[in-house]
Amino acid sequence: MNIIEDLYYGRIAPYEVSMTATPEFEKLKALAAENEDLLRETLSDEQKEQLEKLTESVTDISSVSEREMFIIGFRLGVKLMIDVLK
Repeated sequence: MNIIEDLYYGRIAPYEVSMTATPEFEKLKALAAENEDLLRETLSDEQKEQLEKLTESVTDISSVSEREMFIIGFRLGVKLMIDVLK
């Protein structure tokens, strides 16, 4: 099989590939969780709901951004291959 067939038959799902967590990423993730916990302790129930909505929105934005970056990277890769084959 080749990669194009694998993609066609759904054996490759780029959106399911998780990134390797680097020490920098883990540190930032822990810091964000710590700050969120500290903030939640000071919020009313209504404010906690607002924070949850904000968190969901940020997650959605991140998802769209990751998809767009994948598309940009894929297109760049194709352009590089075309240039190589010239």
